[in-house]
Amino acid sequence: MQIETILIENLKDSPYQGRMIGERSEVGQPVKKRLKELANSINSSGLLQAISVRKVDDKYEIIDGHRRVEAHKLLGIKTIQAVLTDKTDREVQVMSVVANLQRTNLNNIEKAIAFRKILKARIFKTKKELSKAIGKDETYVGDILKLLNLDKRIINDILKNQTTNDVRLLRLIRLSGELDEGGKSDAQFFVYQKFKKENLTRQELMALVSSGDKKIIRPVSVSGRNKKFRLSIQEEFTKEQQQKFMDIMEGKTQEAIEEVKATAGKRL
Repeated sequence: MQIETILIENLKDSPYQGRMIGERSEVGQPVKKRLKELANSINSSGLLQAISVRKVDDKYEIIDGHRRVEAHKLLGIKTIQAVLTDKTDREVQVMSVVANLQRTNLNNIEKAIAFRKILKARIFKTKKELSKAIGKDETYVGDILKLLNLDKRIINDILKNQTTNDVRLLRLIRLSGELDEGGKSDAQFFVYQKFKKENLTRQELMALVSSGDKKIIRPVSVSGRNKKFRLSIQEEFTKEQQQKFMDIMEGKTQEAIEEVKATAGKRL
């Protein structure tokens, strides 16, 4: 292993850095604040781990250690210790992705999005290859990816509010209902809202889902003369009750259409 002292001005970013995985703020702690803390640590204790670079033309491309370089710039330090390696483009890409997955503070939804991007870009061709690269079991990668089968409203809320990071709890919510073509599930969303409102534990959520709670929302389609509506009811009906409900609703819907037409004086 060859370690050299390199001028900061002779470094350049890797084209693969940050393309698959975006940096975000940690719990109330912005990226700039964390960078300042790293700079303070380097200022008091020195650089504990050299960065990794490769020679590209007359510059050195950073393979690993972008934040350490930024911290040096913040401190006004002109040089940095670097391990000089000889890596191919493919090896650099893999190293960059793996380093980011291991070090970036991602929640499990964000990991799922990153995994999907990585597999779609064919950086790793299979879940098995990806799991091996990050030192995880293939089942772990599969479970994380399945989180993307949650209602998109749930995904957005978790990304925004960091509601939960419990994979097993989210699995229970996911299994409570299937997604429609628009990526939504009223059943999932109802269970998720109940979990948030009542701060349910995993055990309580399991009991709710397995009991077939009578208030879980179930979509019902009702039509009236080529007019189709999609309602959400909060009761679990038998087949006979469902048919009776739909018959009543179709009749009421047609009455409403005729009333509006008569009132408006034109065809609805």
